[in-house]
Amino acid sequence: MNKRLIIALGGLLLASLAQADDCRQQLPSWIEIAHPGHTASQVLEDERGRYRVDAEQSICKVWPARPELTLIAMPLVRAEHDSHGEADLEVLLLDSARQHVVARLVEPNRLDWDAIYVTRLAFDTAPYRLRGDDLAFGVRISRENSSRANPFSETQLHLYELAAQRLRLLLGELPVALSWGEWDTNCTGEFSETKGVVIITERIGNQGYRDLRLKDTRVERRMALVDGQCQTIEESTHRYQLPIEYDEERYLLPIELVSDPL
Repeated sequence: MNKRLIIALGGLLLASLAQADDCRQQLPSWIEIAHPGHTASQVLEDERGRYRVDAEQSICKVWPARPELTLIAMPLVRAEHDSHGEADLEVLLLDSARQHVVARLVEPNRLDWDAIYVTRLAFDTAPYRLRGDDLAFGVRISRENSSRANPFSETQLHLYELAAQRLRLLLGELPVALSWGEWDTNCTGEFSETKGVVIITERIGNQGYRDLRLKDTRVERRMALVDGQCQTIEESTHRYQLPIEYDEERYLLPIELVSDPL
């Protein structure tokens, strides 16, 4: 590889890491800008009632396509119990230089939990050019349960666009990863793992939004003890694609995912 190219790539990596560190350092002050009183542990209240910002699970990222803007996502916890709770998801766009909120969207009960917990939020800033040259960005929400005998985990993708200084949900709850199992906690059992990739097609659909395609790969395994050793005795791989089209207000999930996710 060309030496200059290596140096350039190294510089981009260092700049990216510096931006990430700066983002994390400034996140507490940005949360306070969006929710005055959070830092002082005051009781926060809005039209939906009392809440608290879960700062530990809140995330931020400089939007690579529009570096003057910072993406922020935070859980607004409404109720907490031993095994279940209620939490909204708030997504914000911040003008990093002027330190003010450009747009925000609160999705009620998006992060509720009951036996299956939210474990991670992450931004997806792949170049989602869904209409013309307009760019969308994604938030990936990962969940899992705490069962060892019946493990379960999933990641869903949500896509948003900034239009007329307003954030709008374009696609919600698209499963892009799913794994589950049922076994004796020793060896014998069945496991399934599915990973999906979103493809933006060239076909222009309703209101100028491009059609999407979800390409899934599912691997299923059956395990058992053979001569005292845990072995895979059966394995199969399935590949398939599902179309995703824009309706009047947003992209609709394929019926296959609504009735039987992944």
